Amino acid sequence: MLPNRNECFWRWTKTAWCWLAAGLMMTAAVLAQDSASVRRLFEQLRSQDPLRRGEAARTLLQIAPNATAALEVFLEALLDADESVRQTAAEALVRMGPKIVPDLAKVLEGPSKTLRRRVAVVLGQMGPAAKAAVPALEKGLQDADGDTRAFAALALVRIHPARADLVPLLRPLLHEPETSLRVSLVYALELLIKDQPDAIQLLEVATRDAVWEVRLAAVAVLGRAGKAAKSTQAALKQRLSDEHGLVRVSAVHALLQIGETGPAELVPILQKELQHNDASVRRAAVLVLSDCGVAGRAAIPQLQVLAQNDPDPVVRNLAAQTLRVLMPPG
Repeated sequence: MLPNRNECFWRWTKTAWCWLAAGLMMTAAVLAQDSASVRRLFEQLRSQDPLRRGEAARTLLQIAPNATAALEVFLEALLDADESVRQTAAEALVRMGPKIVPDLAKVLEGPSKTLRRRVAVVLGQMGPAAKAAVPALEKGLQDADGDTRAFAALALVRIHPARADLVPLLRPLLHEPETSLRVSLVYALELLIKDQPDAIQLLEVATRDAVWEVRLAAVAVLGRAGKAAKSTQAALKQRLSDEHGLVRVSAVHALLQIGETGPAELVPILQKELQHNDASVRRAAVLVLSDCGVAGRAAIPQLQVLAQNDPDPVVRNLAAQTLRVLMPPG
């Protein structure tokens, strides 16, 4: 049966309206690329109405590749007090791509340390597309602000992880006075392990840092590297007697992940940590025991006591879970 005239008319009308709406959206996107319109969209992004915020965010990200004339507005938004505004601005800048990289590189020499930090993060998120900013980022490693130095280092890693002189370039950061910067360097080095074998050696140096947070980060990264960190086993075994309980437990876990030290050798260390007065250490030890297989059953009596009597509810819950993993069937 053929459709009647009314059906054809309404189908045509519906299609026409769809094309008209699409055309209006495209027109709005084109008009929204000037600075004033972009500013209005960022204002809308601060709305209490989630639908208006979502619409503004989608439009900003849609127009970003062609909105380079409004670059200053996007940079201003990186300093906004509202996190959603900052995140949208950062993602929009990434979408603008290589054409704005020279302008972003200039910002790295600007007076605002907060803006320098956030632009360094954006350049890192761009990855290889931001290669034109490498000289500015190298200067950023000498920035007076520690966080800027850290983000510059991470950006260099993400832009060109296979660069031959990258590890030597980053090595001086291990002597930075700021703990957070050294921790950031450790996590940046994790991204290099595949392309830069020397990164493992630098991580091994970090396991001897004077601050336990840095040692903990380095030990954890080496564990995640698995077999690639085989050469660091002696250094990791030294950390089994570290002054901090979390580092000791992390060293056990790292050796288990590398896979060349038998669990039976490591379980007694974890059993000792189950008695630690710090609940976070007990939690960590309980979790690692679940990876010890049959050898971990030696700790079942202690785990049963913890599951019933530990003053920390998280330890009790984790102990009960680990017992279910370790208990022999039947």
